[in-house]
Amino acid sequence: MTKSSVTAPQFFALLYLSMLGSMFMYISSPEITIATAESLLRPVAFAIVSIVFAIPIYFLCTKGNLKENLQSKKKSKIYKAVAIFYGVVYFIDALMTVGRFDLFASSELFPGTEMTYFLIGLVTVCVALSFCGIGALGRASTIFTLVVVSATLFAAFTLSKEVDFLNFTPLFEKGVGKFITDSLTFSVQASEIGAIVIFFPEIKGNIKKNYILWSVLSALSFSFVLFFVVATLGAFADTQLFPTYTAVSLAQFGLFERLDALETAIWILCVVTKLTLYISAIVKCLCFAFSKLSEKITAVSVGVVITVFLIFISGNIMNFGFISFTPLVVGIYIVPVIALPSILLIYNLIKRRKNNEKTA
Repeated sequence: MTKSSVTAPQFFALLYLSMLGSMFMYISSPEITIATAESLLRPVAFAIVSIVFAIPIYFLCTKGNLKENLQSKKKSKIYKAVAIFYGVVYFIDALMTVGRFDLFASSELFPGTEMTYFLIGLVTVCVALSFCGIGALGRASTIFTLVVVSATLFAAFTLSKEVDFLNFTPLFEKGVGKFITDSLTFSVQASEIGAIVIFFPEIKGNIKKNYILWSVLSALSFSFVLFFVVATLGAFADTQLFPTYTAVSLAQFGLFERLDALETAIWILCVVTKLTLYISAIVKCLCFAFSKLSEKITAVSVGVVITVFLIFISGNIMNFGFISFTPLVVGIYIVPVIALPSILLIYNLIKRRKNNEKTA
């Protein structure tokens, strides 16, 4: 009975884990320097942007009759088309997630190792977990969140002796304009926000309150992680493909000299959660647009297609360029978070006005 029902705190715990997965496997970019003091302020922009840009979703959920339209037996063509677009966007996002993890594993964890079979296993696990439904995934996420946060705090404690405040550069050393553009680029990487629209009928509780809490806690978590990355690595962080992992590899506690192995296991948990969310969203969208589809068969098919793409991507470093291609990253944020909810909101308002004119 609770397979397709999730409370708002559970759902946003799921989104929180998904965002932490992105932060843990953050890829340094030549355009955006991480070894600066203003890196700690970028998450503030993330919280503000997340709240402001989610306004179309808020009005769609509160004023747009979203729940009624999603649960209606007679589905409009507009809703079906939007559902397909959502599915395509999250398919690309799923590919980027697995591609980022593939690059991380093949460059940091197991250099020179063939990752194809491992990635097939990862996708298979995520497909199987998607069978459990958003309710079970949300409930598990509340437990996973405690595990991930505890492990992160422990790693931070062990890194405290490596902190050097001289690694922080003066604020806005490259200008306020550069800070604003870098902050915006950093902020538009939470396309998971659009999943609120997809799973809205299944989410029970105060979404607005929990969304704001999620935005603030995510920003604080990002600042916390970035503080230890910059404080322990300094300018060296900009030379590392995955600076967060490099910082964690310095952590030691007594006889335990490889805490990065523990943290990596935790990060894989975040990746599994993130990918399962995307697969569940894709299946939900496709089954909405094509009502005759079976959810399980669709999930397996999505997993197979992702795996086929991975076979062509994995093994060639040049093929991983798309995972950090800024226009693509920005696009797959704007489309599900701003553009598609706005289209549905405008459609619903026009439809409501026409209905009011007919009844007048």
